[in-house]
Amino acid sequence: MDGFYPMYMYTPMPEMHNEMVPVTSGCSYKKCLYCDLNYRQSFHIFKLEEIEEFLLERKEKLKKMGRMPRRFTLLEGNPLCVKTEYLESVMGLIHKHFEVDYISMFARASDVLRKSDEELLRLKKLGMDRLCLGLESGSDEVLSFHMKGHSSHDSVRACRKLERLGIAYSVYIMLGLGGKTMSMEHRVQTAKMLNMIKPFEIVFVTTVIFKRAPLADYVREKKFVRLKVKEVLEEEIYILENLNIDTVVKATHKTNPLPLLAKFPEGKEMMLEKLRKYYEENDEKELRANEMRKWSIWDKE
Repeated sequence: MDGFYPMYMYTPMPEMHNEMVPVTSGCSYKKCLYCDLNYRQSFHIFKLEEIEEFLLERKEKLKKMGRMPRRFTLLEGNPLCVKTEYLESVMGLIHKHFEVDYISMFARASDVLRKSDEELLRLKKLGMDRLCLGLESGSDEVLSFHMKGHSSHDSVRACRKLERLGIAYSVYIMLGLGGKTMSMEHRVQTAKMLNMIKPFEIVFVTTVIFKRAPLADYVREKKFVRLKVKEVLEEEIYILENLNIDTVVKATHKTNPLPLLAKFPEGKEMMLEKLRKYYEENDEKELRANEMRKWSIWDKE
């Protein structure tokens, strides 16, 4: 991806082993308080000729490596926001040069709602499937505080729209996003929202106060008090205790206190047992030390 992105680029965790295709850089929204993933990076849509040149170069490299991917992810923050005709052209280029099982991408709930059924079905026909939606919370109070740009109702509407059209999707949830003040509201409403939708996978990450994110100023001004590690675990345990859908729960991201993965409902009690044991056998000082060790080697792994 040299020449297209900075050091880090952001891909949906459920699709991290796919072949990545540069389509946009940055995020078209860029207002969420907690986010610095696109710090000082202007939203940009690459030209079709640039994308085709990339695909041709990758195809040659992949041939030499003896492998040819069939699953693709369009980068970066929310490519579904761009015009449907453009996305059709991009997906046509992928089909031109590769055999395709499906094509995924990040999307905002508002991106899904903005597109008509007919537009989404056109993209589905070209292989669009397994969209990844950053819902973050089921609480309107939390979403409004972080300037997420959509409500919990919008989240449910977007997910049900995809379900109705037969397009699979995963969702991201952020533990700790409500801080101390809104923690109970966050966990209760998030569990309720998740039980209203049908994602094939739920990805849990934990809120991090990145120094370049607007949320860092709120922390310094004591307008947002971050959770302790034990409190993050309490949120996670509550949401999982109250989760009653058939899905995969992936909490393997490095920001999470304990990396875990389970198929629900059959793996629910196993996952909860491990979380409760980790919670009970470690005090806050030990948990904090574990977190510091993870962050000290973040850039080395």
